[in-house]
Amino acid sequence: MNNDDFDIKIFSPIKKEPEAESVTIADNMKRQVLSGNLQKARNLGKALADSYPEAAEKKELLHIAECCNVELDRNIKDQAIILSVFTAEYCINNYMPDSILATTALTMFYDTLTDDSPELYNNLLSSAAFSFYYMNLDGKNADPDLIGETFAMLCGDKNSECLTCYGKTVFLNTLKSYKTAVESIDFSD
Repeated sequence: MNNDDFDIKIFSPIKKEPEAESVTIADNMKRQVLSGNLQKARNLGKALADSYPEAAEKKELLHIAECCNVELDRNIKDQAIILSVFTAEYCINNYMPDSILATTALTMFYDTLTDDSPELYNNLLSSAAFSFYYMNLDGKNADPDLIGETFAMLCGDKNSECLTCYGKTVFLNTLKSYKTAVESIDFSD
């Protein structure tokens, strides 16, 4: 048996030219600024956030509660608002035409929430709800039934069909509304 290593070849990774990723990002950012898309994304983020200060009192949320046979209390209202904020983030991340625009819209969204509704923003920071909702995503897809079940669990009654219905319906309705808002923006190519 021959133990010579002369026929063993060690391959080193092919060295690629350093990709100019930062230049590509900067070029894309410049293109988005010049086209006006960045300002449109900021305006979208602000508009979505401006809808939150009185969100718990909106007739739509009350109507959904009636349809799902849910008696609203402060905890359920707060969870519905948190779910609405999660849905806005989910929608922006999934339906914006570009990641730079999505990041810009989300930054403005959260900046506006911080300025206009610091209590809501602090509730978001102290809540683990987003983590639970994100755990239910399959890639980029959210299952409304799982979102509803998670909502019920966060409200303290994971077996409640009424709370599951409420969470699912809040998610679907707000997603439709936010998606319409995103799609209404005429972003330049």
